[in-house]
Amino acid sequence: MTLEDLAFPPTVQDDLQALQKCAGAAGPAGVAAHARNLLALDLGTQTGYALRRMDGTISHGTESFSPRKSWTPGQRWLRYRSWLSALIEREQIHAVTFERVVFGHSSASASDVYGGFRALTEMVADAHHCTLDSVAVPTVKKHWTGHGFAKKPDMIAEAKRRGFRPDTDNAADALAILHWAIAQEDA
Repeated sequence: MTLEDLAFPPTVQDDLQALQKCAGAAGPAGVAAHARNLLALDLGTQTGYALRRMDGTISHGTESFSPRKSWTPGQRWLRYRSWLSALIEREQIHAVTFERVVFGHSSASASDVYGGFRALTEMVADAHHCTLDSVAVPTVKKHWTGHGFAKKPDMIAEAKRRGFRPDTDNAADALAILHWAIAQEDA
């Protein structure tokens, strides 16, 4: 190690570039290095999320935004915005993909709730300069299970078959959305 190495240590970006040059862009222990951190969301009162970091690791889960009696009408939206913003900052997310729902047979209440989550997702992603994409529900289901009309148990079973342990069907859906987003990135 030289004095110059001590005076000018490598940055995270330098380390990432070095990892990408080694062994066909493979990182530590054969984990693939990627250019961007991706976040996938299954929007709703029980929001499923899945993220792929640049080092290839994947995290997933479900965050609840069920209103409580003590909450004012805007608390759900404030809490969602705060949670999403903190997640994007903490994980240094570059791109957000969410499931695009087309309503025709759902209640007005479900449509309103989805619209609120979607609007806040678009706003927060824009504020953090994230690219934003959406994907139709049947497209995700077909990509994940091979069937565009897969049911919740099918989505969970496929997540488990792939080695994940989703806590809810929402987390399984988010994993499917993430899988689709990764495939688009690699295409």
